[in-house]
Amino acid sequence: MKRYIQAAIGLAVGVGLLWFLFRGTNLREMGDALRGVSVMWLLVSLGFIVLGFFTRVKRWSYIVRTAKFVSFRHMFSATQIGFMANFALPARLGEVVRAVVLGKLADLPFSKAFAMVALDRVTDLFGLIVVIFITIFSYRPTGMVVLPASVFGRELSFSALLIQSVEIKMIGVLVAMVVALALLYLNQKLVLRMSDACVGIASKRLAVWVHGILQNFADGLHVFRSASDMAKALGFSLVTWATFVLCMVSAMFAFHMDFPWYTPFVMEVLLAVFISVPGPPGFLGQFQYPIVIALMRLVPDMTPAKALTFSMVVYVINLVPIVAIGVFCLSWEKFTFFELTRESSHLKNEIRVGSDKAPSD
Repeated sequence: MKRYIQAAIGLAVGVGLLWFLFRGTNLREMGDALRGVSVMWLLVSLGFIVLGFFTRVKRWSYIVRTAKFVSFRHMFSATQIGFMANFALPARLGEVVRAVVLGKLADLPFSKAFAMVALDRVTDLFGLIVVIFITIFSYRPTGMVVLPASVFGRELSFSALLIQSVEIKMIGVLVAMVVALALLYLNQKLVLRMSDACVGIASKRLAVWVHGILQNFADGLHVFRSASDMAKALGFSLVTWATFVLCMVSAMFAFHMDFPWYTPFVMEVLLAVFISVPGPPGFLGQFQYPIVIALMRLVPDMTPAKALTFSMVVYVINLVPIVAIGVFCLSWEKFTFFELTRESSHLKNEIRVGSDKAPSD
């Protein structure tokens, strides 16, 4: 029941965000923008979305095969069902669903499957770091960056130096996470001792829980034993992020936009930031806002109606194949969505139970 209440609240928040974004929008202008869209370029954009499904699985295969051989079909099913769950459920439960499905299909313990999912997210961060680097060095605003009142209800302005400072801090955090995981593999005992000593100051019980999490990560970091596999995984991470960028480029061509070449990179960075925060099911509002912000800031003569129309079209062409293929994979593997989400919610609560109890020490 608690899960349904959270989902209902999240959905209400998402609808509220969309209402706020669409308030006062010229619907006739939105209709005109939609009628002028090039269907051919939209199909190209959709093609890059589907291609990204396969490059993600290929990237993940170099991690999963270090634990056990798993067929491409089973990895594809786990990935697509997990993606569908991320769109349908709040709090990014889809990552846990992906681990549950992989465990069932490949006969892997959940802890091992979850470690494989977490490692895939690490390789995904590598691609994001590259995109952030490109954004930082290509988009260099000067003076004040102004967002019109049509986006947030009132005009907002930011210092260009502040934006660049945030970008640099973001990349610092991401690089630090990757380095920490690499260090965990290279000198596991040292990292575990440091964790026990530092976290133990606050709570011995929490230190034990963190030790177990780090141990699971260390056990799953077999991919680092093969420089070739790691290089291939990182290479497919770059290819996957390239499909994201090219999807946006094709969609902007469909809307006949004249945009600076770095626009899709800025858009992808903003999207990554917005949807990384747990939010409403389907990323309602979370998906549209960063796209509208990027378009209104970077594309000459962009109107709120056209930006909103673009954001909704891109949302739909992402959502439809994710849901359609996810439902197909559920049927293909003979799973029920309700059972998977119930089991995943239970396992997610078990993962968090250590930290929930820690404050009582």
